[in-house]
Amino acid sequence: MNSLPLGPNAYSPVSRNQEASLSPTESYSGTWVIDHLDPNFRFEKQGEPVEANAPILIRHCSTSHYLASDLNKMKNDFGTEYEVCVNSFATKNRS
Repeated sequence: MNSLPLGPNAYSPVSRNQEASLSPTESYSGTWVIDHLDPNFRFEKQGEPVEANAPILIRHCSTSHYLASDLNKMKNDFGTEYEVCVNSFATKNRS
């Protein structure tokens, strides 16, 4: 999975957030990290095995935003699917 920073030519088609797509090439734009859901345990759990069925966050290394979906439907060759994008959905006035 690959993602480029949000720009005039790189954005998701429905929500206009940072696009997530599949790419056959290896690059740093395709590097992701698994984070613990609770921010109080993220530092402690780095490098530890992930438990099965545990809720996780998938963070893009280059932009530090998370893989997300906001139930925006889009039609493609396979039918109607939910759009996947890269966005943290945090409030803008948070420090």
